[in-house]
Amino acid sequence: MLRANGENSMTNFEPQNAVANEMPAAGSGEPAGTILAASRQRQILDLLAERQEIQVGTLSSELQVSVETIRRDLRMLEEAGKLKRVHGGAVLLRPNEELPYSTRIESLQGEKERIAQTCLDHLDLREDQLVFIGGGSTTLPLARMLARGPRMRFVTNTIDVAYALAATGQHEVVLTGGRLLGDHELLAGYDTLNAVTRRLFDLVVTGTNAVDAKLGFLEYEEPEARLHEALAQHSRRYVIVADHTKFGRSASYAALPLSAVEMVVTDLAPTPEYQDVFEKAGVRAQWPALA
Repeated sequence: MLRANGENSMTNFEPQNAVANEMPAAGSGEPAGTILAASRQRQILDLLAERQEIQVGTLSSELQVSVETIRRDLRMLEEAGKLKRVHGGAVLLRPNEELPYSTRIESLQGEKERIAQTCLDHLDLREDQLVFIGGGSTTLPLARMLARGPRMRFVTNTIDVAYALAATGQHEVVLTGGRLLGDHELLAGYDTLNAVTRRLFDLVVTGTNAVDAKLGFLEYEEPEARLHEALAQHSRRYVIVADHTKFGRSASYAALPLSAVEMVVTDLAPTPEYQDVFEKAGVRAQWPALA
């Protein structure tokens, strides 16, 4: 059962390479000398850097591969955060620009499921703990798994996450008040911070827009960066979940230094550089074991 009380109150609910190296699909009819996918995708990015926008048909003609191959390349590059697909083609992703939530929720689904399971395996949850689950397309699969676990008390600022946690009806779920941030499906601002600073959380699990080896965790929106800060001051344990495309990316606002979190969970082994800075900062890095 949902009880909506308005914005000013609470709503209660009872190492990495994202560009794959692949040969053209068998039987695709493409010439034997077709450029390898990784090289072709670099050419696509070079063309986009030069022209800012380009059509699928143009790429197919210039690179001498099928339209289906180009569409697959564009999808992979979008999932890697390199460009944004538009009708009939693609545009270059501007610095500090985030893909729409509807696109992010569909991308890297398998990887995000594995992140969620790996995170769950290392959380050591106990019944009736107070847990904050933050926003992001990576926290949603985790919320679905947590909903089937021991009875907990959850707080979240993300609408989809709240519904996922409340699905089984066995948890206390609180959705913070706040201002809805555009296409992000999350709430932010004074009311969100007020909901957080009134509590002491046993655990925080949230996503991030970018992970920088020197600057730490970065966000595109200032309210989200301030929320990270408040959560770090009002929690016993802090965990970040982030797929491999977030490493080395940039964003406008510094949220937390690496040392502020206990654990980072991702889908691929971080590069040696990141493993080294995590170790020096006292951060445990976890990723799925190879099958």
